[in-house]
Amino acid sequence: MTNQYLRIITMILLYALTAAGSGYAEIKSERTRRGDLKDRRIELDNLDAQYRQQRSSDGYISAASDVDDYVWMGLTHNAGLKGEFYKWKSSVHHVAEVFALPDPQLSFSDYLESVETRVGPQNNAFSIQQRFSMFDKLWIQKSIAFRDSEVAYYSFEKKRLELVFQITDAYYEYVYLRKAILLTQENMKLLSNFESVAQKRYASGLQKNQDLLKIQVELGKLENELFSLEDLRTSLVARLNALLNRPPSTKLPWPDATLDDVDMKDEFQDMDQLRESLMATNPQLLSMDEQIAKSTDAVKLSKRQYIPDVTVGFTRINTGDAINSSSTDSGKDAEVIMFSVNVPIWFKRIKAGVEQAEATLIAAESTRLDQENQLLSKLALVKYKIRDAVRQSKLYKDALIPKAVQTLNATKSGYESGNVDFLSLIDSQRMLLSFQLAYYRQVANYIQRTAELNALIGDMTYFQKGEMDHVR
Repeated sequence: MTNQYLRIITMILLYALTAAGSGYAEIKSERTRRGDLKDRRIELDNLDAQYRQQRSSDGYISAASDVDDYVWMGLTHNAGLKGEFYKWKSSVHHVAEVFALPDPQLSFSDYLESVETRVGPQNNAFSIQQRFSMFDKLWIQKSIAFRDSEVAYYSFEKKRLELVFQITDAYYEYVYLRKAILLTQENMKLLSNFESVAQKRYASGLQKNQDLLKIQVELGKLENELFSLEDLRTSLVARLNALLNRPPSTKLPWPDATLDDVDMKDEFQDMDQLRESLMATNPQLLSMDEQIAKSTDAVKLSKRQYIPDVTVGFTRINTGDAINSSSTDSGKDAEVIMFSVNVPIWFKRIKAGVEQAEATLIAAESTRLDQENQLLSKLALVKYKIRDAVRQSKLYKDALIPKAVQTLNATKSGYESGNVDFLSLIDSQRMLLSFQLAYYRQVANYIQRTAELNALIGDMTYFQKGEMDHVR
């Protein structure tokens, strides 16, 4: 009879393993295009080692530091990115936790009084039991945990891309602010020169006091604008320090970078290609894809609850001395093989679990579609802003600023000769300053929006070059 039980249990376990193997093959084929857990662990260990090494040293920012230096420091010191990294690390380790059988149950029984049987007195018993999940339940649980880790991974990738964009955006805003301050100071010097001319003309009786007052009013307006620009530096420095995980009050020098001679061209002409890149590499969409795959696995697992699990056990009963000499088994320890299954009879509960999983899947698919639509809409807007920055910067650089300089020079000569009124001179000076500020604003916008576009389409070129090796 014992051999018969062993054959039945063996057949059941073989059947379960065969079904589990087919489930593993199916799940494995779905993962092939994006790598598997082993690849992620290698990537995780490499990044972990590099982060530990580089975070141990303080970053140093000087006037000579360029945007890559700022980005490197942010990637190695930003607290939010560190949090996303360790969330991913935690989720990767969780995969091994769910892909394991439950602990076996060991038990020991000691009889207070020996039980007399035909083979001898029973003194104590030792037993062990192990529960096995039937079919591919365990593989599906592992797949769900792996999908969770992939969601965490793409959240980390999204944070890295956003951090590169945010640092680039803040850095070039800082560069633009410095340029705006310098331009305002230069225009104040120009107005001061006008004031000297006006004072001489007023002293000689060639000009009314009204023009001199107008210059002083205009100087007052520029001084107020200069004060506002200089005051803005504090908030910009605080923003950069926050991204670099430095104390808010830490001073940052003006960067040596300028916005002159920037090669501005619309490199992203093909919107269809941009859309394809966004669909293929945007971490938000990839994360939603993993959510859908996870929900699909959850539906499979919920339906597997109709299938019972198997528990296999073995018990050994220790007997005392033989009491029946006529029995060949007298004095031998008794051995028992146990086989049991749970009976899933509460169908309403299982059905509710299936319906819940299916509803979650539909929600994930709908959310993914909505996210895709929003990102494509944002892509079109960013693309427009890049084109607009290129167009406007060329207009200001090639046409408006040169004409404004010519107009100011001609107006200044006319004013000194008495052929042009002072109001025209002020208007010419104000127009030149406005055009110059607008030009540098568009150059900064171009760089900032290009960085935003790269983050949007999931451009990992910076990381592929090895930003973690950028150590000064």
